[in-house]
Amino acid sequence: MLQSRRLLWTRYKVLDGPKLFNFEKYRLRLFTMAEAKGHFKKVVQFDTDYSPTNITKYESSRTGLSAIVVDRKGPKLYGYFTLATEVLDDSGAPHTLEHLVFMGSKNYRYKGLLDKLANRAYSHTNAWTATDHTAYELQSAGWAGFAQILPVYLEHILLPTLTDSACYTEVHHIDGTGQDAGVVYSEMQGVENNSDSLMNLRTSRLLYPKQCGFRYETGGMTEALRVLTTQRIRDFHKDMYQPKNLCVVVVGEVDHEDLLRILNEFEESILVHFPSVRTKRPWIDSPAVPPLTKTTVDTVEFPEKDESMGEISIAWLGPHCADSIAMAALYVISTYLAGSSVSILENYFVEIKEPMASQVSFYMEERPDTVLWLALSSVPTKKLAEVEKEVIEVLKKTASKPLNMVYLKDCLKRQKRKVKFYADLSGDHLSKQIITDFLFGETDGSTLKDMQNLKAYDELDRWGDVEWRNFVKKWLSDAHHISILGKPSAKLAKKLKEEEKGRIEARKQQLGEAGLKELAEKLEVLKAENDKPIPKEVIDQFAIPDVGSIHFIPTITARAGFAKQDGILDNEVQKLLDSNPVTSNIPLYLHFEHVQTSFVHVHVILSTSSIPVELRPLLSVYDYNFFDTPVMKDGKRMEYETVVAQLEKFTVRYTMNIGDRLGAGEAIHLKFQIEPEHYALTIQWLNTLFWDSIFDEKRLAVSVSKLLQDIPEEKRRGDDMSCSVGTQITMGRESIGRAMDTLTKASFLKRIVKLLNTEPEKVINQMETLRASLCKVENMRIFVIANVAKLENPVASWAGFVEGKTTTAGKLSKLVSKSERLTPVGQNPGNICKIVPLQSIDSSYSIHIAKGPASLLDPGLPALMLALAYLQTVEGPLWIGIRGRGLAYSSSFNRNTDAGLLTFSTYRAPDAYKAFAAARETIQNYIDGTTPFDKHLLEGALSSIVVRFADSEADMATAGIQSFINQVIRGVGKEWNSVLLQRVQAVTEEDLKRVLKDVVMGCFEKDRCVTICVAADGKVENIKAGFKEAGFTVEVSELEKFQDNYGLEVEGVIDIKEEDEENDDEGDETGSEEEESE
Repeated sequence: MLQSRRLLWTRYKVLDGPKLFNFEKYRLRLFTMAEAKGHFKKVVQFDTDYSPTNITKYESSRTGLSAIVVDRKGPKLYGYFTLATEVLDDSGAPHTLEHLVFMGSKNYRYKGLLDKLANRAYSHTNAWTATDHTAYELQSAGWAGFAQILPVYLEHILLPTLTDSACYTEVHHIDGTGQDAGVVYSEMQGVENNSDSLMNLRTSRLLYPKQCGFRYETGGMTEALRVLTTQRIRDFHKDMYQPKNLCVVVVGEVDHEDLLRILNEFEESILVHFPSVRTKRPWIDSPAVPPLTKTTVDTVEFPEKDESMGEISIAWLGPHCADSIAMAALYVISTYLAGSSVSILENYFVEIKEPMASQVSFYMEERPDTVLWLALSSVPTKKLAEVEKEVIEVLKKTASKPLNMVYLKDCLKRQKRKVKFYADLSGDHLSKQIITDFLFGETDGSTLKDMQNLKAYDELDRWGDVEWRNFVKKWLSDAHHISILGKPSAKLAKKLKEEEKGRIEARKQQLGEAGLKELAEKLEVLKAENDKPIPKEVIDQFAIPDVGSIHFIPTITARAGFAKQDGILDNEVQKLLDSNPVTSNIPLYLHFEHVQTSFVHVHVILSTSSIPVELRPLLSVYDYNFFDTPVMKDGKRMEYETVVAQLEKFTVRYTMNIGDRLGAGEAIHLKFQIEPEHYALTIQWLNTLFWDSIFDEKRLAVSVSKLLQDIPEEKRRGDDMSCSVGTQITMGRESIGRAMDTLTKASFLKRIVKLLNTEPEKVINQMETLRASLCKVENMRIFVIANVAKLENPVASWAGFVEGKTTTAGKLSKLVSKSERLTPVGQNPGNICKIVPLQSIDSSYSIHIAKGPASLLDPGLPALMLALAYLQTVEGPLWIGIRGRGLAYSSSFNRNTDAGLLTFSTYRAPDAYKAFAAARETIQNYIDGTTPFDKHLLEGALSSIVVRFADSEADMATAGIQSFINQVIRGVGKEWNSVLLQRVQAVTEEDLKRVLKDVVMGCFEKDRCVTICVAADGKVENIKAGFKEAGFTVEVSELEKFQDNYGLEVEGVIDIKEEDEENDDEGDETGSEEEESE
């Protein structure tokens, strides 16, 4: 995967003749610590004073290979094997090399071997390519699995095979139909012409000169990828992939002695390949980036049918990333300028009746000359130039007069609180800063040691108004910058479609039938060369680690109030709660998960059953407006700016959204993350926000306008729109997922805008009705994750929250499942195939929805879990059958027990039907026995399920959440994962065949699935022909056809859908050809 400025590009992996690597030498020798260290010397070691973390840096005196260890308790280990990578062209050599590394190494010359070994060792791999580095990721459950894979992985990085056949199939080739294909090519084709990529590339061209690597697209431009050679990639590897340019970052419960022993043994094995130590350090020893000498404003068009909303990005060159005070100041000032609805830029451009943008965001790319980015989303296209000028003017005005130092100090404290929170949550959050230090910091560990404390924030606390304003002037308001106006263009969309079609047609003509046949045969030959079977003995030399090496985070459950109906508990935390009589008597559902953490997570789950169906689309407005609205506080009206400022004084984060991540997709989920001393204050604010907020006409208008303004951008995302169309088809109007979906908002909120202008009291009354039906104590399930022993009055603090509230005696509202809110089609999917053209994308995305288990107690669930894990394992059947053949960047299954649905999806496919057909054939071959199940893949699939369980409990917060989900949402008990794992282990091959046939194949049979495909205009006809030939009744429909206004009719508001229907009556052709011919 590539990390292209805002995004990263990901990855993956080929080869020849078994040379068995003697892994046992890593395991059988006993070492003293001195022997283990070998040539690795400790450079620096320290404890952080703001989290339970120890950081140690080692470096080899032989090769310069370095390792940085972040010691943290927990079940997961995270490895980031990072190389500084620098290139002076758009060839894509860094990105393509990242993929080819996984195709085999000197002693492991087989495609997919690394991942198959990782799968068995409770691990999985990934990688990304950024502009300035490439990082290879290893995540493992337990040290044993991590240690087993580490030397094999490092060999793949430093000694890959890099064959011509691997480059041809993985990077780029022309298939038998004349189309461009290849995993890397498909990935880049899918993003090359989106607004972000086009605007970022233009910015880089203007920021940097030709001799600077930051100027180039390291993912590779498609034109360059079509001519990239294997030798160019080999040359890049030789230049950049050397031990001195590699840092092994490991986070988790690390055995230092074992780590150093493995690194010493590995280093010894590669010395002959690296006779000399690299002296030039990428980026650091390259020419310095020249300062900007002028400001440039440029316009970049991007393909889009809807030309109403554009984007703006502004970039400055900032301070050195190793300057801890300047970087901390940047994070603080970015919060002050664009961190919330009351920040300077958000308040000026967004929180107004007619927003000039739907969002203003500020972020940094940390480098020797850090890039400061300011992005404005969903800007009215006609106002792009005007808004860009006004942004700079507002920055200048801000720096020209005294700042709001009270609010700025609050921003400083909040930023410091966030750093402490995320470091306390997981040591993995420190990895980004460590990688940046490796790339650009001092090699003696002096800049790394800046992570020991947060003194930079203490220094900033002493800054006054003058220092802060001078800082804003130096780096922002008075500094030269690059502004890019992103302008949507339907004309460009049409042009690109025609050019691509013409290019492919010209190629077909040039190659002729014989040439295309020759290319198809060549591809099959090279695929066979890459896909040589891995000898069993190669895999068998790696034993499956003992699951006992995985150290899960323990939590202790306690209950109060209505939650006691879930069962009586006997533990120290429960006794602590029971020592106060309020625990049993409080008329509120309170569930506690006790963990060793310095912060508190307060969650509220709200049942939506009592909300009138016709008002459920207003939940989007209620959600968006919840924290940004006036309230009555102590008998006085408090304006929304003060509300937000007060909330930010004591919180780390607060959110409201749908409860999908908790397995409660028809509930609303509210979350506060705070310090323990603010527990009671948080409860007071919850009371105020639920019952004392004011639905203000102006604030509602702002919220609705922002929501509507975001819709054109949301509609540009092919994967999201395939899911939106699927939601509209399978979920009933009772479902809040449908009510809050983009395609509902697009129609419903247009009417709300009109009503706010003509009958605002009607909308306010509807909001009041919604609130009254939602905010009932019996609708609430509250759970708290904390070190309960350190909470003052953990239960009694809620007494004021329920005081004066009427409740139904001990009776809680049901948490309705999504399966109860399906349409008839959702209840019995079948015989629907919709293709939706989208001009803003260059590839295709599809989803295929079928019936699945609706309960965790379904007897077929264990077999289904193992079957899906087997199919989806890296270098498994679907990986090889789809990604390995360049048919899609990825494919996946999603098992939604809450809805009782199973969905197969393809992502960034040149032709979604071909990817779909390949998956169907692969699965059918297992059902009829054509393809036997592979023992090693089954072992890897089982291990991947263990990893999934570890992922769900990877830190203190997620461990507490998982315990609550299992006990309360799913009702299966705290230890359910262990029970389920035992059942999965008992699954037989016959069970797998049965579930593949009865359940999984439902996603591929026309009479058992709903198929939605969103595709680039130029790809629609081929995809349509494919599905039609397979027996599907295909309908091509515009996206607007699926919008839903929930029966809200307002005079003067007409949707595009309705306009099209009127045009239909006049004879315009719409709908499917099948329908017309019938």
